[in-house]
Amino acid sequence: MAKIPFKPGDYVVADEPFNGRREGIVKVINGPSIGLQIIGESGTGYIYYDYRDVAKPD
Repeated sequence: MAKIPFKPGDYVVADEPFNGRREGIVKVINGPSIGLQIIGESGTGYIYYDYRDVAKPD
């Protein structure tokens, strides 16, 4: 299994094909999935992404 280059607390951006780019904080790492708390959306819980669709901002 590949090493995930993120750790809880990292600020990242995720690209969604239908919703565009979303910014969030890594909260959970579960296998190849990363659970993000999306900035500005406190009531939604975590949104999970494949770690390959997530990057640190430029």
